[in-house]
Amino acid sequence: MSAAKPYTTDPTELGFDPEQLRAKYNHERDKRIRKEGFGQYKAAAGELEEYMVDHYVDPGFTREPLTDEVEVAIIGGGYGGLLAGARLREIGVESIRMIDKAGDFGGTWYWNRYPGAQCDIEAYVYMPLLDELDYVPTERYAHAPELLEHSRNIAKHYDLYKDTVFQTDVTEMK
Repeated sequence: MSAAKPYTTDPTELGFDPEQLRAKYNHERDKRIRKEGFGQYKAAAGELEEYMVDHYVDPGFTREPLTDEVEVAIIGGGYGGLLAGARLREIGVESIRMIDKAGDFGGTWYWNRYPGAQCDIEAYVYMPLLDELDYVPTERYAHAPELLEHSRNIAKHYDLYKDTVFQTDVTEMK
């Protein structure tokens, strides 16, 4: 990793106004929010409930609720969350909490471990942080085990495991 550079929210340095961008995103989000919230979704119950079980972790995991405060919370440990965590580390942000329902990093590739699972996008395009990890994919279209391992390697490289809670649902943020 290169030397950490302090991050800024100064519009003149960034080339855009973060508050103006946030207002635009909120406006667009508000157009799509439905009053019934999560009630609009059907629960995976009955015979579908099996699809909500994580077969890759020990059953019965418990942990006391966390009450700490962090500068940045990242929900999800797939490539998007890993990229966010990596880039924050690169600019010196240490106060991070990553949260994922799964038992490890990987996102899609954590859950999809069936035989032959493979990405349909070229690995050099799809797999993030290849240069930073000095990694060359083994195939043009990587298979799931390599993609999952790459996720774990990103987390190790950027020391993200220490700031991550797995098997955890986010139910509210304040």
